Amino acid sequence: MTELPDLSMAKNLVYLELKKCPSLTEVPSSLQYLDKLEELELKYSYNLRRFPMLDSKVLRVLRISRCLDVNTCPTISQNMKWLQLEETSIKEVPQSVASKLERLYLSGCPEVTKFPEISEEIEKLKLRGTAIKEVPSSIQFLTRLRHLDMSGCSKLESFPEITGPMKSLVELNLSKTSIKELPSSIQFLTRLYVLDMSGCSKLESFPEITVPMESLHFLQLSKTGIKEIPSSSFKHMISLRRLYLHGTPIKALRELPSSLQTLTTHDCASLETVTSIINISNLWLDFTNCFKLDQKPLVAAMHLKIQVSLSTSSFFLLSF
Repeated sequence: MTELPDLSMAKNLVYLELKKCPSLTEVPSSLQYLDKLEELELKYSYNLRRFPMLDSKVLRVLRISRCLDVNTCPTISQNMKWLQLEETSIKEVPQSVASKLERLYLSGCPEVTKFPEISEEIEKLKLRGTAIKEVPSSIQFLTRLRHLDMSGCSKLESFPEITGPMKSLVELNLSKTSIKELPSSIQFLTRLYVLDMSGCSKLESFPEITVPMESLHFLQLSKTGIKEIPSSSFKHMISLRRLYLHGTPIKALRELPSSLQTLTTHDCASLETVTSIINISNLWLDFTNCFKLDQKPLVAAMHLKIQVSLSTSSFFLLSF
């Protein structure tokens, strides 16, 4: 398909999806006259370059992905709630466009170098694989932001200090970035459920947590440069279920939270000491290729767990 027919008479059209139209170069201007069109989706139209003005008051969702020749943000209504421009060649999203967005997806846009100016209405922000270098401190004022994905932003070297509680952020993905240090104010993300720092090879330390992070369940630190995690930090991760540390140079693990269910430490060649696991009821462990680890206390703990499991429902899985 090289062009679309005139759609101006399709007055009742609510949803339009155009997928795998590699010869399509432009979307017809008749689209702007569809008063009931609420959602428009275009995927894999590699030669698509031009869009008409989409000033419909009804259009709420515009999803464009893998349209590599799209290099400017379409002119859209301020009533738009969901804008996706993933794997395109755009450089920025004008503030006028982002003023009322609830979702903005710019993943895979290598020309995007600045954090977008977005509204306080934003709930989900995907910036994976962009060239953004800095996250502004004003992010803490996005009171509805629930998901922030900046994984693969290789030029990102820091995350800002949070000066007050962010009560909405549930998932923060900073994996495979160049972040060197995580601020201790991360503890003010009071509803954070998932923190993913995996693959941050320049990250060598974990901050000291001094207040309870009651919502944190998943902590992903695999393949970072972390050598130590303060015991006080574990003490305040009172709901932590899964801790991923495999492929790190960590040397010791002490005072692990009793809520822990999964601990991966395989390929931690520097790991020498693991204590306090005897106090954890249901725990899956993996110590494969931890050549410096003193196994005797672990084996003793395993034997004790087996005895306890005869009278309780607890279990303890250990792998060397």
